[in-house]
Amino acid sequence: MGDPLAEPSSDAKHVLVVNDTEEIIELFRDIVEGLGLRISATTFAPEDLAAVKKIGPDLVIMDLLIGGETVGWQLLQKMKMSRETDAIPVIVCTAALDSVREQEGWLTSKGVKIVLKPFNIDDIELAITKALALPEILGGGASA
Repeated sequence: MGDPLAEPSSDAKHVLVVNDTEEIIELFRDIVEGLGLRISATTFAPEDLAAVKKIGPDLVIMDLLIGGETVGWQLLQKMKMSRETDAIPVIVCTAALDSVREQEGWLTSKGVKIVLKPFNIDDIELAITKALALPEILGGGASA
């Protein structure tokens, strides 16, 4: 990895991480910055899409359960129902296996990638790399 104090370039892809555990956020910070990407992180799910739109991420990595509540699910559903955010790739990183199984069809139909906790660093790095390449492969991508 490079210099931990070096700032990613301003044209680097931007990743938003939503998780209720500071230690997990710090782990993601190391992973994301190690890949040369910019990161914004929060320990709570934004209440509305305005916060996500303002951040303007190229990728969102989120847990489904935040503080024991389903606010992660709610944010994901709002993102996928909005024309302004539905093209943003999402990686759900969660230990909520039963919830993922129940919603697997919907998640797959929306292109949401799943990485189950505990995860291997290589698996999450690969998921991030693939998710950020996905819009170019599909010829789509988020519009401004």
